[in-house]
Amino acid sequence: MNPKWKLLTVTANMMEAEILKSALESADIPVNLKWESINNVLFGGSITGPHSQVQVFVPEEWMVEAKAFLTTVD
Repeated sequence: MNPKWKLLTVTANMMEAEILKSALESADIPVNLKWESINNVLFGGSITGPHSQVQVFVPEEWMVEAKAFLTTVD
């Protein structure tokens, strides 16, 4: 069965998202990133700048653990 992915947080850019993804995965929490950057569409792949937010998703059954993890690293 495929997990139902839920939005955990939004990061300012892909670099922050990748760092968070790595940290969550080190705690055995699955992560999926969604990046819809206008910079990527117009200029071919900028990882920073305006409109480069990244949505960080985790499976619904991992949401409690992921939120707890975020509070411990903040």
